[in-house]
Amino acid sequence: MPAIGRAQGYVEGIGLSYEVLPLRQKSDSEATFRGDVFRANLIGQLAVAADTSHAILAGLNFETLRFSGNRAGFEVHNVYGITPVLGYRQRLSPRTELTALALPTLNSDLRAVRGADVAWGGVLRVAYRANARRAYRLTVGYRQQFYGPQYVLLLGLDWQLGQRWRLFGDLPTTLNISYAATSRVNVGFNLNGINTAYRLQEQDRYFQYQQGHYGLFAECYLSPHWALRATVAYAVMRRLDVYAKDDQWPATLDYIGLGRAPAPLNSSTEKGPAFRLALSYRVAVP
Repeated sequence: MPAIGRAQGYVEGIGLSYEVLPLRQKSDSEATFRGDVFRANLIGQLAVAADTSHAILAGLNFETLRFSGNRAGFEVHNVYGITPVLGYRQRLSPRTELTALALPTLNSDLRAVRGADVAWGGVLRVAYRANARRAYRLTVGYRQQFYGPQYVLLLGLDWQLGQRWRLFGDLPTTLNISYAATSRVNVGFNLNGINTAYRLQEQDRYFQYQQGHYGLFAECYLSPHWALRATVAYAVMRRLDVYAKDDQWPATLDYIGLGRAPAPLNSSTEKGPAFRLALSYRVAVP
Protein backbone atom coordinates (compact mmCIF):
# COMPACT_ATOMS: atom_id res chain seq x y z
CA MET A 1 0.00 0.00 0.00
CA PRO A 2 1.51 3.35 -0.93
CA ALA A 3 2.76 5.43 1.99
CA ILE A 4 0.37 8.36 1.72
CA GLY A 5 -1.09 8.02 5.20
CA ARG A 6 -1.03 10.98 7.56
CA ALA A 7 -1.88 9.04 10.70
CA GLN A 8 1.79 8.74 11.66
CA GLY A 9 2.35 12.49 11.62
CA TYR A 10 4.23 12.64 8.31
CA VAL A 11 3.79 11.96 4.61
CA GLU A 12 6.39 9.64 3.07
CA GLY A 13 6.92 10.90 -0.47
CA ILE A 14 10.00 8.83 -1.40
CA GLY A 15 10.93 5.38 -0.13
CA LEU A 16 13.82 3.02 -0.91
CA SER A 17 14.34 -0.30 0.85
CA TYR A 18 16.39 -3.49 0.69
CA GLU A 19 15.44 -6.68 2.52
CA VAL A 20 17.33 -9.95 2.96
CA LEU A 21 15.42 -13.20 3.60
CA PRO A 22 17.54 -16.18 4.71
CA LEU A 23 15.37 -19.15 3.65
CA ARG A 24 15.18 -22.88 4.32
CA GLN A 25 12.78 -25.47 2.91
CA LYS A 26 10.99 -27.82 5.31
CA SER A 27 11.64 -30.88 3.15
CA ASP A 28 15.43 -30.48 3.32
CA SER A 29 16.94 -29.01 6.46
CA GLU A 30 20.34 -28.69 4.71
CA ALA A 31 19.06 -26.81 1.65
CA THR A 32 19.28 -23.06 2.16
CA PHE A 33 18.72 -20.21 -0.23
CA ARG A 34 17.94 -16.53 0.06
CA GLY A 35 15.65 -13.84 -1.20
CA ASP A 36 16.66 -10.26 -1.90
CA VAL A 37 13.80 -7.76 -2.02
CA PHE A 38 14.24 -4.27 -3.49
CA ARG A 39 11.46 -1.68 -3.29
CA ALA A 40 11.13 1.92 -4.40
CA ASN A 41 8.14 4.26 -4.26
CA LEU A 42 7.47 7.84 -5.17
CA ILE A 43 4.24 9.71 -4.57
CA GLY A 44 3.38 13.38 -4.67
CA GLN A 45 0.36 15.61 -4.57
CA LEU A 46 -0.78 18.51 -6.69
CA ALA A 47 -3.04 20.93 -4.81
CA VAL A 48 -6.14 21.95 -6.75
CA ALA A 49 -7.31 24.43 -4.11
CA ALA A 50 -5.43 27.38 -2.65
CA ASP A 51 -5.93 26.08 0.90
CA THR A 52 -4.70 22.55 -0.11
CA SER A 53 -8.06 21.10 0.94
CA HIS A 54 -8.22 19.21 -2.37
CA ALA A 55 -5.30 17.46 -4.06
CA ILE A 56 -4.56 14.98 -6.83
CA LEU A 57 -2.17 12.18 -5.85
CA ALA A 58 0.13 10.48 -8.34
CA GLY A 59 3.06 8.14 -7.97
CA LEU A 60 4.70 4.81 -8.71
CA ASN A 61 5.68 1.76 -6.66
CA PHE A 62 8.30 -0.71 -7.93
CA GLU A 63 9.63 -3.93 -6.42
CA THR A 64 11.75 -6.88 -7.42
CA LEU A 65 12.29 -10.20 -5.61
CA ARG A 66 15.40 -12.23 -6.48
CA PHE A 67 16.09 -15.76 -5.25
CA SER A 68 19.46 -17.50 -5.29
CA GLY A 69 21.17 -20.53 -3.78
CA ASN A 70 20.13 -24.16 -3.30
CA ARG A 71 16.37 -24.22 -3.90
CA ALA A 72 15.36 -27.71 -5.05
CA GLY A 73 11.80 -27.70 -6.37
CA PHE A 74 11.58 -23.91 -6.20
CA GLU A 75 12.23 -22.58 -9.70
CA VAL A 76 11.46 -18.90 -9.13
CA HIS A 77 14.35 -16.57 -9.95
CA ASN A 78 13.19 -12.96 -10.43
CA VAL A 79 9.70 -11.45 -10.16
CA TYR A 80 8.67 -7.81 -10.42
CA GLY A 81 5.83 -5.56 -9.33
CA ILE A 82 4.95 -2.20 -10.90
CA THR A 83 2.06 -0.21 -9.44
CA PRO A 84 1.08 3.24 -10.73
CA VAL A 85 -0.85 5.24 -8.12
CA LEU A 86 -3.55 7.74 -8.97
CA GLY A 87 -5.84 9.26 -6.39
CA TYR A 88 -7.72 12.19 -4.97
CA ARG A 89 -7.64 13.63 -1.47
CA GLN A 90 -10.30 15.96 -0.04
CA ARG A 91 -10.54 17.57 3.37
CA LEU A 92 -14.17 17.27 4.41
CA SER A 93 -13.77 19.28 7.63
CA PRO A 94 -10.92 20.53 9.82
CA ARG A 95 -10.83 17.05 11.40
CA THR A 96 -11.84 14.70 8.58
CA GLU A 97 -10.12 13.78 5.33
CA LEU A 98 -11.12 11.40 2.51
CA THR A 99 -8.71 9.74 0.06
CA ALA A 100 -9.52 7.52 -2.94
CA LEU A 101 -6.79 5.57 -4.75
CA ALA A 102 -6.75 3.50 -7.95
CA LEU A 103 -4.07 0.78 -7.82
CA PRO A 104 -3.56 -1.12 -11.10
CA THR A 105 -0.64 -3.54 -10.72
CA LEU A 106 1.63 -5.41 -13.14
CA ASN A 107 3.04 -8.39 -11.23
CA SER A 108 4.98 -11.06 -13.14
CA ASP A 109 8.38 -12.45 -14.05
CA LEU A 110 8.20 -10.12 -17.12
CA ARG A 111 9.26 -12.97 -19.41
CA ALA A 112 6.18 -12.72 -21.60
CA VAL A 113 4.06 -9.77 -20.49
CA ARG A 114 0.40 -9.80 -21.43
CA GLY A 115 -2.82 -8.15 -20.36
CA ALA A 116 -3.57 -10.94 -17.88
CA ASP A 117 -0.54 -9.86 -15.83
CA VAL A 118 -2.32 -6.64 -14.84
CA ALA A 119 -4.56 -6.77 -11.75
CA TRP A 120 -6.96 -3.99 -10.81
CA GLY A 121 -7.84 -2.59 -7.45
CA GLY A 122 -8.56 0.45 -5.38
CA VAL A 123 -9.07 1.69 -1.84
CA LEU A 124 -11.07 4.36 -0.05
CA ARG A 125 -9.67 5.84 3.14
CA VAL A 126 -11.23 8.18 5.70
CA ALA A 127 -9.12 9.78 8.44
CA TYR A 128 -10.39 11.55 11.54
CA ARG A 129 -8.29 13.56 14.00
CA ALA A 130 -9.91 13.39 17.42
CA ASN A 131 -7.43 15.80 19.00
CA ALA A 132 -3.82 16.97 18.70
CA ARG A 133 -2.51 13.66 20.07
CA ARG A 134 -4.82 11.02 18.59
CA ALA A 135 -6.17 10.22 15.10
CA TYR A 136 -8.03 7.31 13.51
CA ARG A 137 -8.58 6.07 9.98
CA LEU A 138 -10.49 3.37 8.15
CA THR A 139 -9.43 1.90 4.80
CA VAL A 140 -11.64 -0.37 2.68
CA GLY A 141 -10.98 -1.69 -0.79
CA TYR A 142 -10.61 -4.56 -3.22
CA ARG A 143 -7.74 -5.91 -5.30
CA GLN A 144 -7.57 -8.64 -7.89
CA GLN A 145 -4.85 -11.16 -7.08
CA PHE A 146 -3.64 -14.29 -8.86
CA TYR A 147 -4.48 -16.27 -5.70
CA GLY A 148 -8.09 -14.97 -5.71
CA PRO A 149 -10.00 -11.89 -4.52
CA GLN A 150 -8.36 -9.77 -1.83
CA TYR A 151 -10.52 -7.56 0.37
CA VAL A 152 -8.93 -4.67 2.21
CA LEU A 153 -10.12 -3.65 5.67
CA LEU A 154 -7.61 -1.66 7.73
CA LEU A 155 -8.14 0.08 11.05
CA GLY A 156 -5.61 2.87 11.48
CA LEU A 157 -4.46 4.62 14.62
CA ASP A 158 -1.97 7.34 15.50
CA TRP A 159 -1.58 7.95 19.22
CA GLN A 160 1.03 10.22 20.73
CA LEU A 161 1.65 8.64 24.14
CA GLY A 162 3.47 11.35 26.04
CA GLN A 163 6.59 13.15 24.87
CA ARG A 164 8.54 10.12 23.63
CA TRP A 165 6.15 7.24 22.85
CA ARG A 166 4.04 6.96 19.68
CA LEU A 167 1.81 4.14 18.43
CA PHE A 168 0.70 4.15 14.78
CA GLY A 169 -0.19 1.82 11.92
CA ASP A 170 -2.97 0.17 9.95
CA LEU A 171 -4.00 -3.12 11.54
CA PRO A 172 -3.78 -5.95 10.78
CA THR A 173 -0.97 -5.23 8.24
CA THR A 174 1.21 -2.65 9.99
CA LEU A 175 1.87 -1.51 13.53
CA ASN A 176 4.69 0.61 14.96
CA ILE A 177 5.43 1.32 18.62
CA SER A 178 8.09 4.02 18.55
CA TYR A 179 10.21 5.54 21.30
CA ALA A 180 12.12 8.78 20.70
CA ALA A 181 15.49 8.00 22.28
CA THR A 182 16.88 11.37 21.16
CA SER A 183 15.70 14.21 18.95
CA ARG A 184 17.01 12.32 15.89
CA VAL A 185 16.82 8.63 16.88
CA ASN A 186 13.74 6.44 17.31
CA VAL A 187 13.65 2.78 18.35
CA GLY A 188 10.76 0.38 18.71
CA PHE A 189 8.69 -2.59 17.57
CA ASN A 190 6.87 -3.12 14.31
CA LEU A 191 4.58 -5.55 12.49
CA ASN A 192 4.57 -5.80 8.71
CA GLY A 193 2.17 -8.02 6.74
CA ILE A 194 2.28 -8.61 2.97
CA ASN A 195 0.17 -10.77 0.68
CA THR A 196 0.83 -10.46 -3.03
CA ALA A 197 1.35 -12.71 -6.06
CA TYR A 198 3.13 -12.73 -9.42
CA ARG A 199 2.30 -14.49 -12.68
CA LEU A 200 4.93 -16.95 -13.92
CA GLN A 201 5.31 -17.69 -17.62
CA GLU A 202 6.13 -21.37 -17.04
CA GLN A 203 2.89 -23.38 -17.39
CA ASP A 204 0.97 -20.17 -16.53
CA ARG A 205 1.48 -20.63 -12.79
CA TYR A 206 1.65 -17.98 -10.09
CA PHE A 207 3.97 -17.29 -7.18
CA GLN A 208 2.56 -16.07 -3.86
CA TYR A 209 4.55 -14.09 -1.31
CA GLN A 210 2.75 -13.92 2.03
CA GLN A 211 4.41 -12.80 5.24
CA GLY A 212 3.74 -11.65 8.77
CA HIS A 213 6.95 -10.20 10.24
CA TYR A 214 7.40 -9.01 13.82
CA GLY A 215 10.55 -6.99 14.41
CA LEU A 216 12.61 -4.42 16.24
CA PHE A 217 13.78 -1.27 14.51
CA ALA A 218 16.07 1.70 14.99
CA GLU A 219 15.89 4.78 12.81
CA CYS A 220 17.89 7.95 12.53
CA TYR A 221 16.98 11.23 10.89
CA LEU A 222 19.93 12.13 8.66
CA SER A 223 18.34 15.53 8.03
CA PRO A 224 14.99 17.16 8.87
CA HIS A 225 13.37 15.08 6.09
CA TRP A 226 15.51 12.00 5.36
CA ALA A 227 15.20 9.01 7.72
CA LEU A 228 17.18 5.74 7.68
CA ARG A 229 15.58 2.72 9.39
CA ALA A 230 17.10 -0.71 10.11
CA THR A 231 14.82 -3.60 11.10
CA VAL A 232 15.52 -7.10 12.40
CA ALA A 233 12.37 -9.24 12.15
CA TYR A 234 11.09 -12.80 12.48
CA ALA A 235 8.41 -14.35 10.29
CA VAL A 236 5.51 -15.82 12.22
CA MET A 237 3.84 -16.40 8.84
CA ARG A 238 5.71 -17.02 5.59
CA ARG A 239 4.59 -18.41 2.23
CA LEU A 240 6.90 -18.38 -0.77
CA ASP A 241 5.07 -20.87 -2.96
CA VAL A 242 4.21 -21.68 -6.56
CA TYR A 243 0.65 -22.72 -7.45
CA ALA A 244 -1.33 -23.89 -10.46
CA LYS A 245 -3.21 -21.05 -12.14
CA ASP A 246 -6.70 -22.16 -11.07
CA ASP A 247 -5.81 -23.28 -7.53
CA GLN A 248 -6.79 -20.23 -5.47
CA TRP A 249 -8.00 -19.05 -2.08
CA PRO A 250 -11.79 -18.48 -1.93
CA ALA A 251 -10.94 -15.01 -0.55
CA THR A 252 -8.36 -13.19 1.50
CA LEU A 253 -8.72 -10.34 3.99
CA ASP A 254 -5.59 -8.21 3.81
CA TYR A 255 -2.77 -10.78 4.25
CA ILE A 256 -4.93 -13.46 5.92
CA GLY A 257 -6.31 -16.28 3.77
CA LEU A 258 -9.93 -17.35 4.25
CA GLY A 259 -11.23 -20.83 3.47
CA ARG A 260 -9.36 -23.78 1.98
CA ALA A 261 -5.74 -23.03 1.18
CA PRO A 262 -4.44 -23.91 -2.31
CA ALA A 263 -1.85 -26.69 -2.54
CA PRO A 264 1.69 -25.48 -3.32
CA LEU A 265 3.72 -27.23 -6.02
CA ASN A 266 6.94 -26.92 -3.99
CA SER A 267 7.90 -27.79 -0.44
CA SER A 268 7.02 -25.20 2.20
CA THR A 269 9.46 -22.63 3.53
CA GLU A 270 10.49 -22.51 7.16
CA LYS A 271 9.73 -19.51 9.32
CA GLY A 272 12.81 -17.42 9.93
CA PRO A 273 14.48 -14.03 10.18
CA ALA A 274 14.43 -11.04 7.86
CA PHE A 275 16.69 -7.99 7.75
CA ARG A 276 15.60 -4.70 6.22
CA LEU A 277 17.17 -1.32 5.56
CA ALA A 278 14.97 1.57 4.39
CA LEU A 279 15.59 5.19 3.44
CA SER A 280 12.63 7.57 3.19
CA TYR A 281 11.87 11.22 2.62
CA ARG A 282 9.26 12.44 5.11
CA VAL A 283 7.32 15.66 5.33
CA ALA A 284 5.70 16.46 8.66
CA VAL A 285 1.98 17.31 8.66
CA PRO A 286 -0.14 18.97 11.33
